[in-house]
Amino acid sequence: MELKRILARDTRSANEQALARFGPNVFVISNQRLAGQTELVVAVDVQAAEPKDDETVPDSAQAVTGHSFQDQLVAAHMPKSQTTKSQLTAKSANPFSSFDRPEPSLEAVAPSREPTGAENDRDLIRSREIVATVREEIAALRQEFRLSQKAMMWQAEQSWPQEIQPLVQGLSEAAVPASLRTLLLDALRDQTHLGLAIDTITEHLLANIDYQTVAAPSQGIHVLAGPSGSGKSSMASRLLRRAMLQHNPDQMTVIAYKDQRAGAWAQTQMLCAQLGVDCLRAKDADTLAVLLSELDQRQLILIDTAGVQLQENMQALRQVCPQAQWHAVLPADASSVTLQRVLSATGIQWSSLMLSKLDEASAPWPLLHYLLQAGSPVGLSVACGSEKIDEALQQLTPDLLAELAVAQWMPQAQPALSPRPAPIANLMEIH
Repeated sequence: MELKRILARDTRSANEQALARFGPNVFVISNQRLAGQTELVVAVDVQAAEPKDDETVPDSAQAVTGHSFQDQLVAAHMPKSQTTKSQLTAKSANPFSSFDRPEPSLEAVAPSREPTGAENDRDLIRSREIVATVREEIAALRQEFRLSQKAMMWQAEQSWPQEIQPLVQGLSEAAVPASLRTLLLDALRDQTHLGLAIDTITEHLLANIDYQTVAAPSQGIHVLAGPSGSGKSSMASRLLRRAMLQHNPDQMTVIAYKDQRAGAWAQTQMLCAQLGVDCLRAKDADTLAVLLSELDQRQLILIDTAGVQLQENMQALRQVCPQAQWHAVLPADASSVTLQRVLSATGIQWSSLMLSKLDEASAPWPLLHYLLQAGSPVGLSVACGSEKIDEALQQLTPDLLAELAVAQWMPQAQPALSPRPAPIANLMEIH
């Protein structure tokens, strides 16, 4: 597998170039603006990446050669100041490497600024986490593919009634884990009606999920943790709106802990300013300890954590505030790898699970599969969408997840016929 770099005027053009050159199986690694253009970094198979004899490969789509897949991916996300040494090494090893080409200058867009050491370390850590996530996702896809092949052989031997064939086809095409799909299809053997078949799937899911209902945080210290982009800041704002029914705004505080993403602190400030709630920033554990000691009289304190170095940050927070309750914030369409990494691999006793971006998820099948396989009860707290920040939170239950999963196959309800209006009498007769 190799990395390819594409430059185009916008994201759509970059995606079209990637599909045209490398086919529909291209894997997008990153997408960012660079000197007024869109830079797209994609991962492709080596055979698919080789150009045809009659084609000329443009400079913007050349491969980053001379390095392993991990080194290429890290270099693609590192600042230019950190890739200088690797560029010189690549030049000496391969004079025709794409590192010989000068990068587009950013002087016309913004004045040049050397990244600080903290920014370099953060970008390097983030790049390594991206590499690890990609590797785990690829391994999970390979395992899922092998299970799907075995399940397809069993499914081809089955005969399904005509009425439920759309449901069977939908389960085969949806992003349902192979083991869960096999269990659901096995429960549909004796069904002959689409509505009853959907009810059977829903009952099967609800009967095997072990969970506990957890109320939304309203008092004490609560830590919101999850991957980058999962909606932790938006969830904190919604939790504050809900807690304002019990406490005054001056009795609540939001602390952003080690979140150095561009625009993250500004977003937190804006959301808290709209509610009249104090927001503070802690760059390390010592600063957080001082803030907590000064805010011990506050009724509700929400700690918004960074999406990188999740396990390290959790260990530091456990030493600073062992009395805090932990809440995992994940998008409704989180993959199986993300669920396992956050909920199982961190070693934290989670108080509850909160879901965001319900309106963007097609179906939460990986989450349902995780809840079915969980060995202990999972605390389910609240859920929300992503469009309206002032939208009220709703209680997260397995019924909500099951309804969202099977909503696409529910029969459309026929609109009720309006009563026919009474005939208008003949004006001549009235006269």
